[in-house]
Amino acid sequence: MRFRGAGQGAAVLLRSKLRIDSRLEEVSRARRWLMEHALEAGFPEDETHRLGLALSEACTNVIKHAYGGAAGNAIDLELDADAERLVVRIRDTGKPFDPASYTPPDLSQAHESGYGVHLMRVIMDEVRYAPSPGGGTTLTMVRLRERRPSS
Repeated sequence: MRFRGAGQGAAVLLRSKLRIDSRLEEVSRARRWLMEHALEAGFPEDETHRLGLALSEACTNVIKHAYGGAAGNAIDLELDADAERLVVRIRDTGKPFDPASYTPPDLSQAHESGYGVHLMRVIMDEVRYAPSPGGGTTLTMVRLRERRPSS
């Protein structure tokens, strides 16, 4: 579902929703969806690839950790883009994620996994987790059109 119209704050340029199944094969469909809409909203192509990577990591984490790798569970994606930012929400009804339990990876040593949350935080300007209504987690990732300087 897509529509253009007014939102809260800045006028929404683009809004879209997608539901995928909790299967790793669906992650590429979600990534293509995000990249297509980010391009439509005016983000440069190289930026859309980074945004796609962040979404891929988020969806993969939901499938592996919230749903324990089990297919047949919904992952709901929402995208809003306006003149200032692109916002992506990923909702699941699986095992809730506690961000306080996250330990960043030791980047001085190679690991086969464990980089997803770290990559999301590097790529996006904001990464927030909240309980989903009815259980699970809602992850909100925000990418500003104008990046803030690193501190």
